[in-house]
Amino acid sequence: MSRHLMTALMRGKPSLARRLAFARARWSAWRQARLATSADQEVKTGCLAPQRVMGLEFPNPLGIAAGFDRWGQLGRKAGALGFGCIEIGTLTPLDMAVFVNSEPTRDGSGAMLGVNIGMSPGTEASQAPQDYLVCLGAVWSRADYITINLCSPQAGALLHPDFKAGLDELLAALKQEQRALTVVSGRYVPLAVKIRLTQGSREPPEVVARLAALRFDAVVAAIDAGPPATPERYAMWQTPLWQRQACEQVDRLATLLAGNLPIIAVGGIASAGHVAGRLSAGAALVQMHDALVYQGPGVAHIIQREMVNYPCAGSKPSGLQFGEEG
Repeated sequence: MSRHLMTALMRGKPSLARRLAFARARWSAWRQARLATSADQEVKTGCLAPQRVMGLEFPNPLGIAAGFDRWGQLGRKAGALGFGCIEIGTLTPLDMAVFVNSEPTRDGSGAMLGVNIGMSPGTEASQAPQDYLVCLGAVWSRADYITINLCSPQAGALLHPDFKAGLDELLAALKQEQRALTVVSGRYVPLAVKIRLTQGSREPPEVVARLAALRFDAVVAAIDAGPPATPERYAMWQTPLWQRQACEQVDRLATLLAGNLPIIAVGGIASAGHVAGRLSAGAALVQMHDALVYQGPGVAHIIQREMVNYPCAGSKPSGLQFGEEG
């Protein structure tokens, strides 16, 4: 299916386009898993070396962002598409009955599995701890790591200055429950927190400093968070200006955190140059969503092949500014 057709569908029938993109990814993962050989995998890995982040071994730093595969039907099989990680969800307490009885999240290998959890529609900010704690316990045994979503419309009230004490209580309760579940299960599951970085903003949200103080395991930094971008917005993300601004935001966040928390960068990533820019700016991992819709399920393998033109993860590309293409 051509990029032109997907672009046309995103203009006229975006819900259909997203369903088709997901169906293509599932079919391609099944096909790649059947055809894969160890030699083939070695070639596709390219310059994107395995990364140890949050105490976990990621086959490579490329990931799929939450929202593309809500129920985990692709799940760990995303590894066959060249991804080192996939984050499923966002799941709320209303979804738990379906999720805990689903088998797809158990299948597949090669990709780490993150589970993104959030508040149910209509939940008041004061009741947020109950929603998050219910989800945390329900997904604990399935996840390699868990992301607390503070980007959703429902979670917006949690970040209001008037709710600062309530947010502190929520974050502390989540860390306490993480410790309790670790003792009961004998297994430590890292907790990341997803925050929104507004396009063009100069300062990271105030909550970031509290995440480091409470010793969360990672920050998922979502720039321009929301549904898959319209064709016009997707095109804007390909411009050097938007890419440079996104990398500058990651760079400022990395400076603020001073190595205390790893950063997972999300938003506007669609090429090897974009990946190199985010990693150079200080991200440990990157996630994409829109690129899977517009470019198809082969995008990770394309990026891996093109990464030979860039320094390996963790070093700033010589002669390049953040976000520029080589």
